[in-house]
Amino acid sequence: MIIDAHIHLWNCLHGQGLGIEREALGWGLAHSEGRTYYATPPSFEKSLSTWELAVAHFDWLGIDRAVVLQEFMDGKQDDYLAQVRRECPERFSCTALFDETYFDDPMGQFRKAIDEKKLQGFLVITPGRFPEIAVSGLMPMWRECADRGLPIVLKDGDVADVRKLAEAIPELKIVMSHFGANTVERWQLAAEFPNIYIDSGGLTYNQGPYPWCSAQELLQKAIEVAGVEKIMWGTDYPRLTIDVSYKQQLEFVTEECDFLSEEQKSLILGETAAK
Repeated sequence: MIIDAHIHLWNCLHGQGLGIEREALGWGLAHSEGRTYYATPPSFEKSLSTWELAVAHFDWLGIDRAVVLQEFMDGKQDDYLAQVRRECPERFSCTALFDETYFDDPMGQFRKAIDEKKLQGFLVITPGRFPEIAVSGLMPMWRECADRGLPIVLKDGDVADVRKLAEAIPELKIVMSHFGANTVERWQLAAEFPNIYIDSGGLTYNQGPYPWCSAQELLQKAIEVAGVEKIMWGTDYPRLTIDVSYKQQLEFVTEECDFLSEEQKSLILGETAAK
């Protein structure tokens, strides 16, 4: 089984409720806060990252499933991802976007996202937007996540805050996205705590030309520090497929990282994420 543990989907780029102006322009381009940029490769005609297009990529490459994370830069996608879960639950696990409303009514917002919309965990941007999440007001919600086996995915994660949360609720599954910001101290958290994991979304970003020799070195180091069983393959699709193909993102592990055994590749490519 192959699982991409870090992708993004949207059927509308927006900033409603976030105070941000954003729109899709077509052919991969989008406009936000005075600048025009590529939100997707130019082959995405309407600059939308839909589940149907993602499934076409999965079928092309033999990818079985993906974990859909969120980003404030795309606008909150809870409603669309609830639709994705209804229409294609066998191919996607979808997270809710943790925002300021959870501090005011954590369990009420939890019930809307998880019980009503059937989403399956949370993407939390910390420490960027939320310096601390291991606070008393949120602990009932994090405990409920632990009881239900729902992961929280942290964009990087403040080391002290992650440690505090993991010590308070050791059963909570925590994933540090973006390869733990390529930092040894975050990899060490994954080594120390049984329920802390790392996804490799963004690992190849700014790592030179394919086949990303420097990213291979980072992967080797992370395996030495955290253990291969703590690392999950993720691509940041469709963002990191702007410069290289989705196929190359997969072949980075299957072909280029020849220091990996077949057993290690299986763990990284899907077995750990499936758990």
